[in-house]
Amino acid sequence: MSGFLDALARAPLVGVADLLDDRPLVVIAPHPDDETLGCGALLFDAHARGNPCHVICVTNGNRSHPGSRDWPPARLAATRRAEFEGAVAILAPGAATHWLDHPDCEAPVDAASARHLSRMIPDRAVVLASWGHDPHIDHESTARLARRALAERPDAMLHFYPIWGRFIDRPAPARLIRASDAARAAKARALARHRTQMTGLIDDDPDGFVMEDWRQQHFLSHPEVILAP
Repeated sequence: MSGFLDALARAPLVGVADLLDDRPLVVIAPHPDDETLGCGALLFDAHARGNPCHVICVTNGNRSHPGSRDWPPARLAATRRAEFEGAVAILAPGAATHWLDHPDCEAPVDAASARHLSRMIPDRAVVLASWGHDPHIDHESTARLARRALAERPDAMLHFYPIWGRFIDRPAPARLIRASDAARAAKARALARHRTQMTGLIDDDPDGFVMEDWRQQHFLSHPEVILAP
């Protein structure tokens, strides 16, 4: 356990209808797979109740296996995009997806990128971005980018979701999303689409990233977490 997870024992549950009402849902993912890990069940239940869903992926994840010869960055990025599209199709069929295609570890924070992002976000949206205290540069930058994009959008509501921050000793005020059984099952199917990150598919880089089984099970068995801005 971590200080963050310990604090969740006191966090209130919130239903999808209470969080969204009739607003569109926008999920901003630093990498392909963060949309599923952090918000997969929420996306499923939001789509099922008729909320328009939009998923924006900031980076292409092309550096997860830098030592692989069989999977150079261009092939890896293309495969991760297909994984992202396949996962979203399971969670929210027909959802609008945006692939910003920035290189891994180079999520932008500049004003032009923020304006571009702001134009993708529909009116009155509830926006979920990665948490600024997640210990990964792209997660931190994506949080900054979202704040900047929504600085002059009073119609939109910004919240954050933790990925790696779940496992640090930094308690934070949080709410837990009440998900349906169908949403949890769909999340498991969607996560399985991210084979480059969740399995040993890429077998020629022993130092490449593969999420441990116990972490995958954590994200599938624990409620999704929403943090205030």
